[in-house]
Amino acid sequence: MDTYLFDGGRITKMEVDYEPACNEKIPLAKELAKKNPDAFHEAIEMMLQLEKQTRLGADMVSCSRVLVAICQICFDASNWNALNEYVTLLVRRRSQLKQAVVKMIQECCTYVDKTPNKETKLKLIDTLRSVTEGKIYVEIERARLTKTLADIKEADGDVAAAATVMEELQVETYGSMDKREKVELILEQMRLCLLKEDNVSTQIIAKKISIKFFDDPAQHDLKLKFYNLMIQLNRDTSFLNTSRHYQAIAEPSRKKAAITPVDSATDDKKKLDDEKKKKDEDEKDKKSEAAAEPEVEVELTEAQKKELTEKLVCAVIYCVLAPYDNEQSDMMAHLSKNKKLEDVPVYKEILRLFMSKELINFDTFNADFGLVLAENDMFKDATKHGKKCIAELKDRLIEHNIRIIAMYYSRLHLARMSELLNLPASRCEEYLSKLANTDTIRVKIDRPAGIIYFTTKKSASDILNNWATDVNQLMSLVNKTCHLINKEECVYSVMCAVED
Repeated sequence: MDTYLFDGGRITKMEVDYEPACNEKIPLAKELAKKNPDAFHEAIEMMLQLEKQTRLGADMVSCSRVLVAICQICFDASNWNALNEYVTLLVRRRSQLKQAVVKMIQECCTYVDKTPNKETKLKLIDTLRSVTEGKIYVEIERARLTKTLADIKEADGDVAAAATVMEELQVETYGSMDKREKVELILEQMRLCLLKEDNVSTQIIAKKISIKFFDDPAQHDLKLKFYNLMIQLNRDTSFLNTSRHYQAIAEPSRKKAAITPVDSATDDKKKLDDEKKKKDEDEKDKKSEAAAEPEVEVELTEAQKKELTEKLVCAVIYCVLAPYDNEQSDMMAHLSKNKKLEDVPVYKEILRLFMSKELINFDTFNADFGLVLAENDMFKDATKHGKKCIAELKDRLIEHNIRIIAMYYSRLHLARMSELLNLPASRCEEYLSKLANTDTIRVKIDRPAGIIYFTTKKSASDILNNWATDVNQLMSLVNKTCHLINKEECVYSVMCAVED
């Protein structure tokens, strides 16, 4: 039977089988180079002649053996310069077989960790990365070599260079790479970009990972790494996103429940009818079964449960610290329904206070929850982030109270508001202006009179209805006026006729 080689979509027929020649010459060349170091180049020359024959004869298996043998002879002789030279030479030869190049590169990758010193290691990596650039069939090997190079640069303290090297990889386009390894490389890119404080690039790279990948319990370690990186990215810029990331971590992993086997003792007629129905609705059944397949939570140890509770506490705190809007309000409502909050009643009470329509006194809040909140890392006075969180908590308390006042009052003296908020009048105006600019409340201030007017925020449909009502009233008045004018004209014409 003829043997064919598929090379880049082309079918190439193997003209000659060089397996006997390889079995004879490869051991001979290795033995020659091993016994007599001066005969190194003679052994290599023997292999190069055989390589030419196997390459032109399209014998992929034999050509791969020859290329690997050349690398092994160089490695055994510890001639690293020759290894770099011959790898570059063999890859660039005309009509070189791709599968043979893959075998050779894979063999050379095993030598990277066996190099005698750092300089030799970097030179070998640089050679292998150069010959694999732009070649899809060795993209996995190039990615792994790039990761190794980035680790070396990071160990030397050059984080920016390590990040630049890793960013060159577009691993999301690699079709032959395992999905887990692909995600690991993308997470490494994110980590290095964060280290060099390139938040924009980190945000772009993060979008390359599909969140559904982390639904698999086997990927739990990568899930934790991803969300921890996202927390580092968003903790100073978006408290709401940070809370969302903590909730994702606090959500325990789930696995699909085992399907209960059907009892085999059934009637044959009934079984045939069931099979017929299943065949008729096969596609529909598959989709519905996949959607309705039950899931159960993975059993956790006490330490893991404690860690998840801590993450849930962080989710509550960052949700409270986020500026008020519809999304933040929905998130608070969602968190309040979490049954695990029963284990931390203090934080459940904090969430309830911010969801209630009651004023929160700052001194009372500080006395009740100040010590508990101080135990969290995000409220440490010694850190920049801690100082920011403390200031934001004060702002959220004041803004909450202003929103509650706006719900109960249509107008209010500035002095009375200052008394309710326990703030100077100038500070009250600052917060009112801030909330008005974000369209959280509708407010007008009569400064000479010192009166604040609150108006309700109208929806677009309410505004349209009011406009339609005003137009109807205007048209009614115009119509009535026209009738009155016509009436006067008629009366005047009749009076003129009578006088005549």
